[in-house]
Amino acid sequence: MYETQKEKMEQAVRYLIKENIDTWLIYTSEGSDPCLPLVTGVKTVGPGAFLFRKSGEKIAITSSIDAQDVRESKLFDQVLTYQNGLAEELVPLIEKWKPLTIAVNKSKNEHLADGLTAGRFMWLKRTLSEVFEGTYLDAEPFLNKLRSIKTEAEIEKIKIAIDITHDIYESVFKEIQAGMTEKEMGQLFVEALEERSLVNGIDRTLSMPIVMKDNIAHRGPSDRVVEKGELVIFDFSVDCDGYVSDIARTVYFLKDNETQAPEPIQQTFDTIHEAITLAAERIKPGIKGYEVDQAAREHLLTNGYPEIEHATGHQIGQDVHDGGALLGPKWKRYGESPYELLEKGNVFTIEPTVFLREKGIHFIVEENVVITNEGITYLSKRQDELILID
Repeated sequence: MYETQKEKMEQAVRYLIKENIDTWLIYTSEGSDPCLPLVTGVKTVGPGAFLFRKSGEKIAITSSIDAQDVRESKLFDQVLTYQNGLAEELVPLIEKWKPLTIAVNKSKNEHLADGLTAGRFMWLKRTLSEVFEGTYLDAEPFLNKLRSIKTEAEIEKIKIAIDITHDIYESVFKEIQAGMTEKEMGQLFVEALEERSLVNGIDRTLSMPIVMKDNIAHRGPSDRVVEKGELVIFDFSVDCDGYVSDIARTVYFLKDNETQAPEPIQQTFDTIHEAITLAAERIKPGIKGYEVDQAAREHLLTNGYPEIEHATGHQIGQDVHDGGALLGPKWKRYGESPYELLEKGNVFTIEPTVFLREKGIHFIVEENVVITNEGITYLSKRQDELILID
């Protein structure tokens, strides 16, 4: 049950050794830290601390009520319990270890590495003030790597979610037709998830995907009726065993007597397909994210299309937006993420988009890939042709 977490814990210890960090301390309550599903798979109701040392030792400190689940996970060398408060076990442990550095989960740039609240950090510094004279470090650099560099087991789980997503798309595309509303189309996805006892990977509920024929935004489907001669975007994710897919498809509803889409629509799809190819060819370990984004962005601009309104791609894993390096432009809103180096084991979406609102042409084609030693492998079944609904 906790095989993935065991792998991630060992991966974390390797990073502590590499960065010469004595101790990593995750201080949490009510599952407040977003790294818990990735690293421990267990959470505490009361205040708890999970500690990892570069020596390889792993210690959990919990209330007596929380201890059973943590012990049953068999992830930790010791599970210490307190009666009155976390400090009664944490302070003697830090005094005994005498670490020179303690990494904690705080970050200025990455919310998934910023699980330690300001109040809890103040409590931690005050509580350990007499036994710890070393340095508190941000865990962000290695926590980003821990989340971003997937193990083989993680990649296999993502691939299963992706395969299920394709199966659902294929079944839904056989049923949709002009005259249905966006919500009616979205409900077909819900029914497909329900049949498989799965949930949407975005909100982890039995909910509709993004379905849009106009009013392009990240929103749920509306009551608008889809008519012949229109494009409709579907953006869908499946959660399977804690790991998710993120695949978008744009389809064209043929008019009467049409056998193919009008040339401007077909040309737009072809240009996006080429942009995905160019971005994918640029991806390999050691490349910066903005260099990949640049390949897709410049291709669309050169062919007369407007600039992509967001990053060309983002990482997926336990979350649809899994943090870390980004295939994005050098825009201030993205911080340092477009400058980070890509690494083997990163799993990315590639989704250069085109919105020609005045012409009613809008496309999102989104693929999922994993970085290998030499380049990438497609995890999704690449969409090579425009999907036509007759």
